[in-house]
Amino acid sequence: MTKRAEAVARTRRRIVDATRELHSEQGIAATSWDDIAARAGVGVGSVYRHFPTLDELIPACGEITMQVIALPDPATVAALFSHATEPAERIERLVGEAFAIYERGAPELRAIRREADAHPRVAQDRDQLDASLSALTDTALGPLNATQQDRAVARALIDLNTWEALRDQGLEPAESVAAISDMLAMRLTARQG
Repeated sequence: MTKRAEAVARTRRRIVDATRELHSEQGIAATSWDDIAARAGVGVGSVYRHFPTLDELIPACGEITMQVIALPDPATVAALFSHATEPAERIERLVGEAFAIYERGAPELRAIRREADAHPRVAQDRDQLDASLSALTDTALGPLNATQQDRAVARALIDLNTWEALRDQGLEPAESVAAISDMLAMRLTARQG
């Protein structure tokens, strides 16, 4: 790569990183081109040269965000549970996987959920998150004879808002996983017993 191409790539990445930060902090719709330029340390003209429209900038941000969040592909989720034979182990893996997603990208996920209608790419990312969480839930609970209500409760317990509430109360990641896993296991065991 030539020095010019490297400089262009670095500037584009600064713009994308600045945009992602601002979207997480103040929201997608509230972020202006001037805000992006100031945060990236470039002129507004540079932002427009690299990303003339939101239809170019938002997908570039979404691509990086989804790489960072690293959602499990719904088609390969079964492999995550292939060696988890005990109900408690399956439940703990479910909660651990979901909460790990939030550890990697809670600020971005908040923006995606809050403003999915801001751009089709944002809605696509929200749908991808929902598909991954549903695949995790269905795969983990499938062999446990979980009802549709059990699955709904599990989805609520592994939700971003639940994770945030636990973190706000000072629970460490492992403590959060254990607390939610225990609650969900008690529900499923009580119903089966």
